[in-house]
Amino acid sequence: MNLIGIDLDGTLLNSEQKISHKNAASLKSLSSDCFPFICSGREVGDIQAILKEADLAIPAVGLNGAIGYDQDKLIFDFPFDPQAVKEVSQIVSAFPTKIYTNQGSYESQNYQEEMKNIFYAIGQEFPVEELNYELDYENTIQSTAYDAIEEIINQKNINVYKLFVFVPNREIKKELFPQIENIPNVSVTESAAVNLEIVPRSVSKGFVFDHLSRIYELDQPTKFAIGDSLNDLEMFKNADISFAMANGHPAIKELADHVTVSNDEDGVSQALAMIKGTR
Repeated sequence: MNLIGIDLDGTLLNSEQKISHKNAASLKSLSSDCFPFICSGREVGDIQAILKEADLAIPAVGLNGAIGYDQDKLIFDFPFDPQAVKEVSQIVSAFPTKIYTNQGSYESQNYQEEMKNIFYAIGQEFPVEELNYELDYENTIQSTAYDAIEEIINQKNINVYKLFVFVPNREIKKELFPQIENIPNVSVTESAAVNLEIVPRSVSKGFVFDHLSRIYELDQPTKFAIGDSLNDLEMFKNADISFAMANGHPAIKELADHVTVSNDEDGVSQALAMIKGTR
């Protein structure tokens, strides 16, 4: 059995945030000994809407491995301890923050306006396209504004899975990383140079292979990873064979066993063709 983890943004999605006809066709043509799944930093509902538009029905793992669904069935989830959420929030309080939960997403007050303000205040090292990409992505997400973190963590039956923090400054990010990682049971990564993605320490894209192997009783599958950004590193490290997009982060391309064409040139389709050739 081939267990194939595929990232979404910058990988399966092209620059228009769409799954191309060629990528979709390649996924649909996989044989029964292939088990593909999406593993993304996005919310599961967002992933499922994108898959539905492309007429694809495969498991969706969201929020960097914190929660997984197979169609309408929850297959696993790993939420934060509320105290950890509170401690992380205190450290990143100066930066625009989005919080993903089982009851929708929440964002700090004036989220998009604050993204612009902080980018122009401390983000001079980055082109404005980095800001515009994040803003375009945020326009696809409906979130509830919050003032204090207690408004979220004190809600009944709420689970927090991920915090996304906009920090458009490399030096400041370097300072924040160890502060956050010193909090018990917290892990931090990034999907772009201008953000931090914070999840429970028991969560990573790399662990998803084991979760799915256990849940679906797959006996020692060959694990494939297809991705482009730093939050795919753990998935690559845990894979038997990995494929990086040509547009991927240099560290991902260096670690990968193969580098395909870019996401705008149907790199996933090329990777899947190579996987077929390994059988």
